[in-house]
Amino acid sequence: MSTITENQLSQLKDGLAKAKDMRYKAEVRKDNLLKQQEEILEQIRAEGVDPDALDLEIEKLEQEIAQLAEEVQGMIPWDLIKG
Repeated sequence: MSTITENQLSQLKDGLAKAKDMRYKAEVRKDNLLKQQEEILEQIRAEGVDPDALDLEIEKLEQEIAQLAEEVQGMIPWDLIKG
C-alpha cells in the first residue's frame, strides 16, 4: 500500500480547488448564456416571429429580398447607362 506524501496531498487539494473554480465559472457562464438566449427569443417574439419557425421566416425574407432585387434590376435603364 502506497503512502500519499504531503506534496501529493497538496497537489490533489490544488487540483480539486481549481476544478471547483472551473466548475463554478462554467455554471455562471451557462446561466449567462441561458439568460442571453431567453432575451434573444423574447426579441424574436417581439418582432412577431415564432422562434420555432425562424428558419422558415429567414427563407421567406431571403425570397422577398431576391424578388425586390429583381424588380429593382428591371427598373434600371441599363441600355441608357451602358451607352
